[in-house]
Amino acid sequence: MLVDEDHVASGLFLVMSGVLLVETPAESYERGPGHVLGEWEALDGSDDVRVTAQTDVRLVAASRADYEAAQTG
Repeated sequence: MLVDEDHVASGLFLVMSGVLLVETPAESYERGPGHVLGEWEALDGSDDVRVTAQTDVRLVAASRADYEAAQTG
C-alpha cells in the first residue's frame, strides 16, 4: 500500500511503470505511467484516499519539502 486513508502521504510519487488503484469514498480509478499521486490527493482536498499497487510498480518520489521548495522557487 502506497497511501492509506489513515495516513497523509509524505510526498508525491511519479509512476514510471505499473498500475496503481486509487480508492476514495466516491470512486475508484487506476493510475499508470506518467501520473503523479500521493500528497496530490491531499492537496486536492481528499483526505481518505487509499492507493495500492495492482502490478509491479516503479516510482520516483519527491518529499513534501522538495515539493514545497519547487512551489516557492
